[in-house]
Amino acid sequence: MLTRLQVKGFKNLRDVDVKFGPFTCIAGPNGVGKSNLFDAILFLSDLSSMPIVKAAGRARGTNGRASDFSSLFARDRNQTNDLIEFIVEMIVPGEVVDDFDRLAKPVATFLEYTLTLRLSKENGDSFARDPIYIEKEALRAQSSSQADKLLDFPQRKQIPKRFIFGPGKRTTPFIATALEPEPVLLLYGEHGLGGRPAKVPARKSPQTVLSGVNSVSHPTALAVRREMQSWRLLQLEPTALRKPDEFASESQISAIGEHLPNTLVRVGKNALVTSRLVELIPGVTSVEVDSDEVRQQRTVVVTMQGNQHYSASSLSDGTLRFLALSVLATDPKATGLVCMEEPENGIHPLRIPEMLNLVRSLSDADFDAEDWSDRGAIRQVIINTHSPLVVAELPDDELLMAETLRLKGATFVNFKPLNRTWRASVSSPAVSGTITRGELRAYLAGPPRPETPISKVRHVRDHLTGDLFEAN
Repeated sequence: MLTRLQVKGFKNLRDVDVKFGPFTCIAGPNGVGKSNLFDAILFLSDLSSMPIVKAAGRARGTNGRASDFSSLFARDRNQTNDLIEFIVEMIVPGEVVDDFDRLAKPVATFLEYTLTLRLSKENGDSFARDPIYIEKEALRAQSSSQADKLLDFPQRKQIPKRFIFGPGKRTTPFIATALEPEPVLLLYGEHGLGGRPAKVPARKSPQTVLSGVNSVSHPTALAVRREMQSWRLLQLEPTALRKPDEFASESQISAIGEHLPNTLVRVGKNALVTSRLVELIPGVTSVEVDSDEVRQQRTVVVTMQGNQHYSASSLSDGTLRFLALSVLATDPKATGLVCMEEPENGIHPLRIPEMLNLVRSLSDADFDAEDWSDRGAIRQVIINTHSPLVVAELPDDELLMAETLRLKGATFVNFKPLNRTWRASVSSPAVSGTITRGELRAYLAGPPRPETPISKVRHVRDHLTGDLFEAN
């Protein structure tokens, strides 16, 4: 679970400090920079799995070209800053499986990971080879006793102690950076593996040290890597959702919605999936999977009132999307952090409360203490929206409002919570106050309607003026 993210110098995240709970909504108008927070999270996730150049090429706005990597760095007037700093606090799973299918237990589960990247100023072949390099990388444990002080979200009191433990007597970091005289990345051993740490020259390393950990010999660093790898942007595509599954295919819904039939078969909670789907689409009586033994394929089938059967290929985009979310909500393996952009798209305004409840059910925001008995990891959801209808349905402490500020001739984004919520207690110079009542009222009311010139054409809105009892 991502509990805190501090970012300096990434796109228009000039100096951001955000705390997260199981469910968070980032609201604000289009173009303010809400998606840049998602981009930072996904960039960190990619950096835990692949070389820096590849991760930068996958980031939105770079178009895969090294010459555009400078767009990831914040700008002041006409000058590009050359440093990006990430400081991440997280809770990782208490068990981890390495690349060789071996199980191990980390030394600690509440950790802080720091990564600083620098933009190369060199030109020519050197720039093409290493346009971004590592300035600093570090991983250290936060003690379980510190968790009560550093974790602010209300649900923290219900999380079992088996989720947050360690590091015991250990004071050595798991990853550190030394200057001798150039920066050197140090990877320390765990579970009694003493001796000298492994050393990697920071500026010559094509990837982070964390991304190279794949063995139970370093279980804590591996648990952090697995946690960051689980951070994903859920962008369900109708084409992927309609595809049948081969019997031997994956049985986990992908970030774009592939493998829906196999996942439903594995989860096996068709009645619960149906009940969740009915809340958004009245008339649904069942959700099943049709298995074609000859072709070795599976297809999702939805039955409506009147015994009308519809395969995935004939379902609407919205129905498929709701179905996938319903399956994910009931899947015990669907853990980690899910980011969703504008989940209200394609939803009738009257169905937004039901939609929001479904999206919230992908997280552990409403879990009671007994619900943790079969949970192996914490589920978390972050959404962004520009819809006042979504904001109006949120509990107070789940809202962060994004706003644009200007400094040194450049614009950057700031995130403000509502007053008297746990998020308002974050102490950081990056946080500029809380949402005022006037700001909230203006946002919920929507933009003022411009005056229209007098016209002979009668508009629908004209029926809302005058006497309500007057005949139309």
